[in-house]
Amino acid sequence: MVFKDIVEKLKNIDGISTSHSESWTYMSFEGVYNSRYSSSFFTELYDAFASQGIANAIVFHIDNEPISSPDFIEELIDDSSWKIHINKMSWLDKFDKANICHTLFYYKDSFKEWVKGSDPFEEDYPLNKGCYHIYVNNLEENFGGSNLIVNDTDTVDRYALIESIPDFQVENYIRINCNSDFIIAPHKHLIHWGRVNHITRFFYRNAILVLLSSLCDEITKDRKVIIRGHKKILSDIGGESLIEDNLLDYQNLLLEIYKWIYDNEDSCSVKKRLFAERVSLDLDQNLTLYVSLYPILSDVYSQIKEQYSYIMYDRKDAYQKELKDLLRDIKNITDLFSSKIRNILGNLLRDVLAGLILIGITLFSKVSEVSALLENNLINYVFKAFGVYFLSSALLQVIFDYIDVNRSFKEFNYWKNITRSYISSTQFCEYKKQTINRRFRELLYYYIFIIILYIGIGCFCFSYQSFWKETLSPPINKESIETTEEVHQQMLDSINISIKEKNDTII
Repeated sequence: MVFKDIVEKLKNIDGISTSHSESWTYMSFEGVYNSRYSSSFFTELYDAFASQGIANAIVFHIDNEPISSPDFIEELIDDSSWKIHINKMSWLDKFDKANICHTLFYYKDSFKEWVKGSDPFEEDYPLNKGCYHIYVNNLEENFGGSNLIVNDTDTVDRYALIESIPDFQVENYIRINCNSDFIIAPHKHLIHWGRVNHITRFFYRNAILVLLSSLCDEITKDRKVIIRGHKKILSDIGGESLIEDNLLDYQNLLLEIYKWIYDNEDSCSVKKRLFAERVSLDLDQNLTLYVSLYPILSDVYSQIKEQYSYIMYDRKDAYQKELKDLLRDIKNITDLFSSKIRNILGNLLRDVLAGLILIGITLFSKVSEVSALLENNLINYVFKAFGVYFLSSALLQVIFDYIDVNRSFKEFNYWKNITRSYISSTQFCEYKKQTINRRFRELLYYYIFIIILYIGIGCFCFSYQSFWKETLSPPINKESIETTEEVHQQMLDSINISIKEKNDTII
């Protein structure tokens, strides 16, 4: 977005207007037309907007009635009241390829009033939504930071967007009870270059307020901050009265503390607790946090760093003890997984062996009766009973083993709260991933394979009779049938011959 031509045309309009107003979202000019003025001022302004593809942002009025641009020139007569309304929202959501949104303030004082009344915690505050380049007409000195460039030209030096700190997601460490969205994102508000002056001081103020809130423990519904140290501090965050001379030092010192606390997740909770305990001793609760913290901040920072060094030294022995207990519990749980595999495998072999012994001894003790057993439904009932037994055994073992393993996981996760002062959640999860989770995956593979064997044996028992007939019964051969019939016929012939010989003898 290029604003230089628009600004040049706005100078003509500003020269003939009698009043004006400007905010982040709009700009307006009002006046009374006189034929001594050139009507081309309005046409040229409209053309400047049209050339940037934002012609819909400008609306003309005559006697408070909106009118289109061509008709506006024709309707202008002496002493008619005119008004121009410019809607900045037409381009405030348009980000370029570098993900920067460009906008304009024609009046420097309006820009100052806007930032003075801004709330950096609101979701709609521009810097909470993206990176902005703000063209401010007649600005004396450029400035900017991690998410902002303010100058009086269309030129944007993208290297000026200094990313000094990452997003530490501090909102995860602070309890926010506000009904509306309360955004705490220090990395978006820092000012890294530019002098502290009558305009930039409000941007420095906003950065300081956000850094202050990131060091607290809780934000109340009425937007007060709570620090829980040796005593509970409830205070307004402040910012109405500025510490003009030391804003840059104040921001930089808060930034150092902020990075020191949040840069390492493993020690974040300990450092934040040290800060709260030390600050709660000296804060003046009759003043805002913004005012009361600055005089003691440097001493607080040096003392909590020293305390942290002593604590880390004392924590080594406690850390070793907690780690030893943790590893012992890891070993117990992994042994549980191994025993579960051995148990279910032993149960499978026991069940199969018991079934084979029962069938072999009780039903097949007499080989001559095997054919009769096959024709009888008794053996079918026996195998179905075995099928029910195998499937029930598999189901019950799955249920009770799941309960045991789930209870073991819950008991192990209890360590996460016990050891959080010595072992970070990330390190704890890494121990769990490399030991228990790996062994648990192996358990699942073996366990599922054995359960499939259980189900397969159960299904075999249910379909035993059809399986036997199709695979184990001898096939019926036509030649054998014919041979049997011939033998039978020979036997009949021999019997007839014997009877005939007996009859001849008698005679």
